[in-house]
Amino acid sequence: MSAVIYTILKEFFVEVHGHGVKARIMSPINDDSVFVFQISLFYKSKSDSDAYEPASTFTSYANAERHLLQYLEGFQNTLDLGGEIAPGNSF
Repeated sequence: MSAVIYTILKEFFVEVHGHGVKARIMSPINDDSVFVFQISLFYKSKSDSDAYEPASTFTSYANAERHLLQYLEGFQNTLDLGGEIAPGNSF
């Protein structure tokens, strides 16, 4: 399997309940029609055993950014409702 090299298109830094969360939107250098986002921290709700880690790819930058912002909002809402940070995650 060959390595995939990404171009970082945009980086975000937000604070959620005192936790610094870094996020980035990236695209593989050999395919400008694929966009992904990556988050430094993940959350889990009280009812889920596994962390909710995004694993989607998008065909446009706008879709990736919209889903990233929705993810960050969901992160905030989950912690508001008693969820927690999943341990051991980082870039």
